[in-house]
Amino acid sequence: MYQTSKIRNFDCICTVLYQNNLGIVFCFVNLSPILFRNYACQSMRRYLFLLAVVLLCTNMNGQSFILNQLFQPSIRINTLYNHDFNFLHKDQLHVGQASINCIIPIKSQLGLKVKWKKMLELPFKKQPLKRAAKFRAYQIFWNFRPKAMYLNLNYRDSLQNHPFRPEGHFTYGLSTGITGIHLLVKPMKRQFKLLFYSVTVGLMEDQRSIEQFRIPTFTALVGFAHMKSLTFYWYYGLYFSYDNGQFIPAPFFGIQAKLNKRLWLNITLPVQIRFAWKLSSRFKVDLTVGLSGFSTAFSYQNSANTEWKRYVLGDFRVRAGLNFNIKLSPQSTLYLEGGSFVFQLPNFRGDQAPFEAPELSPSIYGGVSLFYAFKKSLLGSAVDGIIAF
Repeated sequence: MYQTSKIRNFDCICTVLYQNNLGIVFCFVNLSPILFRNYACQSMRRYLFLLAVVLLCTNMNGQSFILNQLFQPSIRINTLYNHDFNFLHKDQLHVGQASINCIIPIKSQLGLKVKWKKMLELPFKKQPLKRAAKFRAYQIFWNFRPKAMYLNLNYRDSLQNHPFRPEGHFTYGLSTGITGIHLLVKPMKRQFKLLFYSVTVGLMEDQRSIEQFRIPTFTALVGFAHMKSLTFYWYYGLYFSYDNGQFIPAPFFGIQAKLNKRLWLNITLPVQIRFAWKLSSRFKVDLTVGLSGFSTAFSYQNSANTEWKRYVLGDFRVRAGLNFNIKLSPQSTLYLEGGSFVFQLPNFRGDQAPFEAPELSPSIYGGVSLFYAFKKSLLGSAVDGIIAF
């Protein structure tokens, strides 16, 4: 928290914000709000916007995502089910997923720090405010997500060795992590740069495979975002994933642009391309083409012995779908999603997995999610209504 002191015959306004586990505390030190009032208000709103829009590219799992939800204590219940109608007469894989995503802001700071002595010493033509003022902004969030998955695999060849007995199989998991955003430039520059990062650990197991569980899955992301204007920004970074012995580093690059009053475009390579059309203040439609997938461990007992072994089923998917966002109240939003996994590439991993990777047809999926904010935070209020995502 910044320290301030009263200076005689000097008109200024200094705003300090910080956040703890109980919520946001807003403190004003107002010596005489004449000189800097307009500057402070405009700067605060712009930086709140910057902090919000950058969070878009931290969502790498391809699910529906609303930025200002990360700025308030909230809970989101997600359900998704895809049914394989076996259009091409191949193997079948039905998958159901459910999760509860909890977002808890744990620390934030937003403030304008002015070196009064330096500012008084500089002549007005040398822009003393630009040289003596330093804007500091960062926010850190904690999230945790319990989840469950239902798997039903049917081979076209009934003699094929089957990994699940009975056919319907359930696995359960938990993930938790932190996300942070830090401002790296001075407030009066025309272009802005932010550092963002995310670190998450988790697991997805069934009741027996958890006994052989050793190392959790781990994902990390770090990147930078550059804001050209309030309607266009671009970002880039690196994404790392460790999942049951499989390590994947991947660079990413993206842009977000406001095409007109109601239409936004987001391109995050190689993750997704998305159009968002805001029909009204309560209704929005998203059209998305992108990548998604899942990975879960499970246990298997060979009929020849009593030993249980642990294997992993993963599925890489290309999806296309529509998402309807309906604002039920100032605190709650309903999301209805539907589309198709037009391409799937499942695989088994483990010590000489005795299963054949299934060949799948395109499948249909649908999902329902409900978001509820327990308390509207200062940052959430500032960005609400400004951005379409």
